[in-house]
Amino acid sequence: MKWKRIALIGNPNCGKSTLFNRLTGLSQKTSNLPGTTVDSFEGKLQNNETTIVDLPGIYSLFTNTDYEKVVAKNLLGFDTSAPEALFFILDASNLRRNLLLLSQVAELGIPTAGILTMHDTALRRNIEIDIQELSKQLGIPIITFNPRKDSDLTPVLNLNPTIGQKLQTTPHFIDRLNSFIQGTPPEGISAETLLRYNQIDGVIKKSVKRKTKFSSVNTLKIDKVLTHPITGILAFVLVMLALFQSVFMLAEFPMQGIEWAFSSVRLQVDQWLPSTTTLGNFVSNGIISGLEGVIIFVPQIFILFFLIGILEDSGYMVRASFLTDRIMRKLGLNGRSIIPLVGGFACAIPSIMATRNIRNKTERLVTMLIVPLMSCSARLPVYILLISLVVPVGVFWGPFHAQTVLMTSAYFAGIFVAIIMALVLKIFLKNKETSEFVLELPTYQAPRLQTVLNNAWIKCKSFLGEAGKVIIIISMVLWALSNYGPSKAMQKAEQLAQTETSNGNPDSLQIKNSLKLEASYAGHLGKFIEPAIRPLGYDWKTGIALISSFAAREVFVGTMSTLFQSNEEEDVVGIRQKMQAQINPTTGQEQYTPAYAVSLMLFYAFALQCVSTVAVLKKETNSWKWPIILFALYGFIAYFSAFIAYQLLS
Repeated sequence: MKWKRIALIGNPNCGKSTLFNRLTGLSQKTSNLPGTTVDSFEGKLQNNETTIVDLPGIYSLFTNTDYEKVVAKNLLGFDTSAPEALFFILDASNLRRNLLLLSQVAELGIPTAGILTMHDTALRRNIEIDIQELSKQLGIPIITFNPRKDSDLTPVLNLNPTIGQKLQTTPHFIDRLNSFIQGTPPEGISAETLLRYNQIDGVIKKSVKRKTKFSSVNTLKIDKVLTHPITGILAFVLVMLALFQSVFMLAEFPMQGIEWAFSSVRLQVDQWLPSTTTLGNFVSNGIISGLEGVIIFVPQIFILFFLIGILEDSGYMVRASFLTDRIMRKLGLNGRSIIPLVGGFACAIPSIMATRNIRNKTERLVTMLIVPLMSCSARLPVYILLISLVVPVGVFWGPFHAQTVLMTSAYFAGIFVAIIMALVLKIFLKNKETSEFVLELPTYQAPRLQTVLNNAWIKCKSFLGEAGKVIIIISMVLWALSNYGPSKAMQKAEQLAQTETSNGNPDSLQIKNSLKLEASYAGHLGKFIEPAIRPLGYDWKTGIALISSFAAREVFVGTMSTLFQSNEEEDVVGIRQKMQAQINPTTGQEQYTPAYAVSLMLFYAFALQCVSTVAVLKKETNSWKWPIILFALYGFIAYFSAFIAYQLLS
């Protein structure tokens, strides 16, 4: 291929990012939600030096959001090299809408080739496109290609972009686009757009035929239920319940298998490196326990994101966004807020950055401030541990698994507080700008299983590679803090342990480990903050985990796993069994009760306990004001709600 830099451009949901993945071998996230790509992405064409640029999906060059400006800057070579050629991705089922953007791009004089996707959808709608006539009308080569199904990339690689015909010649078009990028509002866009559509209709008339008038009967019938204000919300709640119930039921067996595997590994390692030695103790209770705290939750994460991927790829998630949009408007938010909020269930960091798509500054700020209340995937391991700790697998509340109800409640608790926060912020932050939002509901389609599986695995690799490294490092640090301490305190603990051993106490080893941990640096740190967290039902060990999880919420699990490992060969069991066996020294009852679990789940649901989120908030607001306010406010809400929950339930 002679071109050194080719940009992919088109409307949202036209298959552009899927084609980018195919061409580059990368795994850029694709979704049915418009605006998933905030910035452009680059990758090398496989076995070639050509750079492929994946530009954000847009409808027009002159809509005043960051998405359009990112595209315009790339096309004109602002802050980067301008593309030598373009692959314009055309949705065959929505050709008229796509051609508006193409007519604008044609004014730039960049060699362009068209790739017609969604051809199967067009055929189902009884739409026939004369490819040769369309190519003739636009003056560019056009091929039909399905990036989801077609395995042979040769037709795409053989494309030879040419400078197309201008459907509407606009004086000083490039100068106006430059001014728009610099912040000058474009004038006369509505009249110009109307003229463009008049030209586009002429192209459509010559190159597109409909056998019969299309009516998406099945989609409309389904949407009458799924987008209805009452049945739609009910269906959304049921879908979420089914989603989380599947996560628990399907992941229980592989979780048990992982626990058994790590128990076996720990026993084997102990034969080579006895845990009575410092090195053996470090390997068994520092490294292996940290690894277990990471890998044990991979099945749940994989299943959760696999099911979410099914919902996204089928077209349902955009319906969920549409339903939530109605609520957001009552809260004074623009519908564009839905995209970052839905994304917040995966991770707050990219979702906060995605608010750049919101034109209204006040609505963008409010959206950024409530995104952290969406329960991100980092909270999932914490929820799973706490729920499985106090609720057995076979317990049902009505038709639903008790674990499912608790998990769903944790997610909806964040949504509920986010709604309250939006109402409060609506009072204090007056919105003086105009609000606008357009959301396209795509037709339902069969999920692309390979893509969904790939995306789910990417999430797992991200968890293992990013959060996993943090968890393991902190686990090793905690091992050191848990095994070493002030010399006098450690000597006293050792003497007390020897007394218990000499008295023949059958639990002497467990007592020794507990005394040693309490006398360690970690124990001192936990004891220091224990008075503040005791009203919430937390002990000093939980306090250590709370502090360590500021690096990443999921570190809580690895921390508890490290703190509760025993040196006794016969007593190598999972973290859940260890925690279930803990006795409160004051009451003589269970230490970790349902009240404790609910209290801690609420704390993690609301607290801004993520250093990375604080950092990205500072970057996006360009001030420490809001991150500090949010950290203190959400910390207070978390503490207060956890306190009320524990006091009521205990």
